[in-house]
Amino acid sequence: MKAALTIFNILLPVLIFSQSLKPLILKDNMLWIGYYNAIHLNQKWSVNSDIQFRTKNWYNDYSQALIRSGLAFSINDKITVTAGIAHFRYFITNEKTRGEWRPWQEIAVHDKLTTIKITHRFRLEERFSEQVKSNEPTNEYIFNYRFRYKLDLRFRLIKLNENGKNLVALVGNELMINAGKNITYNYFDQNRAYVGVNLELNKKLTLQLQYMHIWQQLSSGNTFLRTEVIRFNFYHTLQL
Repeated sequence: MKAALTIFNILLPVLIFSQSLKPLILKDNMLWIGYYNAIHLNQKWSVNSDIQFRTKNWYNDYSQALIRSGLAFSINDKITVTAGIAHFRYFITNEKTRGEWRPWQEIAVHDKLTTIKITHRFRLEERFSEQVKSNEPTNEYIFNYRFRYKLDLRFRLIKLNENGKNLVALVGNELMINAGKNITYNYFDQNRAYVGVNLELNKKLTLQLQYMHIWQQLSSGNTFLRTEVIRFNFYHTLQL
């Protein structure tokens, strides 16, 4: 009950502000391509990394490039904690970018309901974002926090063979909330809803095709961005 009241108090000023002016809704389409790597050092420790490239206006314009890595510790079969850092490049033009440094920490809770695998992921990010003036990066950074909660559900559709080749369906949602003195109108950052399929080739290699819908409130508070995303991801697991 207290958590619900806290979320309501955070979102209420945003809702009031949004209703006081006619909101501007922008639309975009994006492609995301990602390589995800997990190196298991032993039964408890692993290093998890990903590299991604994203376009907007489908494939016509560059949007973002990122590299992210974290050290994970499995407390038990159900709970994993991770801490890491990421670096993003946001394209101002197709040749010019601004940067963001992003330390992050998370806890993931894994569970199972009959044949459905359930993951709750809670992530905290500390975002150091480079500012842009007159379409030029300034090497000056502002700071804010972002809280993320993701619910991910997965279940096997088809068992293709006995060597770990499976077709798996996935569906999920992630909510992101901003915090910090530099946040004024967009405490709500964005919501991501997605569906997809994983082709598990074996225990080490997985191909993923995913559709994602993003609803995002921009910093002005009265401008919203609705984005349709097609994702292609490659997952690679190594055991040392």
